[in-house]
Amino acid sequence: MKRSLAAVACAAAVALTAAGCGSEPGSADSSGGLSGDPVLIGVQAPMDGAAAYPQSGYGAQAAEKYVNEKLGGINGRPLKIQLCAGDNSPETAINCANEFVSSNVAAVFDAYDATMGAAVPILTSAKIPIIGQLGGQGIADALPAGQAFYLSGPLETSALGSMTILNQLGKKTAALAVTETPSSHGYVDRLIQPIAKELGITVSPMYTPTSNMNFNVMAATELSGNPDVAGLIALPEDGCTGLIKALRTQGFTGTVFAGSCSQFVTDLGGQAAGAVVQPRLWVPASKKNAPAEVQTQLDDFAAAMDAIDRGDEQSARSLYSFGGMVDLAKIISGIRGEINPDTVTTAMTQVKDYQTFAGPTVTCDGKQWPGRPSSCSHKGIFFEVQQDGSLKPVDPNGFIDLDPSKVPAAA
Repeated sequence: MKRSLAAVACAAAVALTAAGCGSEPGSADSSGGLSGDPVLIGVQAPMDGAAAYPQSGYGAQAAEKYVNEKLGGINGRPLKIQLCAGDNSPETAINCANEFVSSNVAAVFDAYDATMGAAVPILTSAKIPIIGQLGGQGIADALPAGQAFYLSGPLETSALGSMTILNQLGKKTAALAVTETPSSHGYVDRLIQPIAKELGITVSPMYTPTSNMNFNVMAATELSGNPDVAGLIALPEDGCTGLIKALRTQGFTGTVFAGSCSQFVTDLGGQAAGAVVQPRLWVPASKKNAPAEVQTQLDDFAAAMDAIDRGDEQSARSLYSFGGMVDLAKIISGIRGEINPDTVTTAMTQVKDYQTFAGPTVTCDGKQWPGRPSSCSHKGIFFEVQQDGSLKPVDPNGFIDLDPSKVPAAA
């Protein structure tokens, strides 16, 4: 029944878009020599289009190879990913969902795809759980308990975290860039602005096209209001680097907020110093200041990316997918018997005090974030870029508790 329904829905989606229903394969020769039927996990990643983050897919591919070659797979069976490249259109997300249903995947990993919401009706109808490191659209992460699981928290975590750290640093005004998309406007209007107002911060958003960005004009626009903080809410990695370089070139010596960007630190050297970043995990540049066990995990991540010839793509986004997929593989390795959507869902609901890969300890009991039962955490971590290019946690303890009560109830 699932297969026929998927075919009908896929045909309808094709009529709406030129994009096909094909999914990209996982990394080549990634089974690690394991035998047995593969455990198939769908992965939706924003790899195509103007607002693409291909690193999100690379991280999942690296995790597939790492799980099979270094962790022995899932109960001795190889992990296999079905990678579907999103392009920021709901039609493609629908196509991906239909592909996953047709392929009978055990679960779908949301690699921080802003259009995952369009896939939700299809996946929930098929009772396929959605699992991710973090939500990027406020739809899948708002599902009832047991339908979705986000290890580091929902979309609101990023908004609350960014305003929380600016408040702790004593900042009152911020000019921040974000890509010009409908989801960006919703994110700023529903979350950033109400939270900022609650904390006494005035945020001036600047919406920018996803391509052909004029960084000098963007920087001049932000600085025209003499803000305490300049920078961005979310941009592609090259956009982060270009904007921050322009801000420093134009003489801005105040606090730069760089969201979850990471590659600018290497690209800009000393110009990156003093910037504040808000990833969800301990990232590669934080290794020197990370706990010993996290340092080992970051070494494993680097080696895994090198193993698929993507060593130059070690960004926060690739780490989110890598860490999330590794955690998922470990969690479902505890299943005895058939691994299917039902048993994966049960395994996820039983996660308690689980130490994630380079992340916080999580519990997926549906009670970690009011109104967001998909959330397995309410913690955040923030770093300041040092002169040597390393990242030092703003709080010496690393992860801190966030206060979800600051998020508007309607969000």
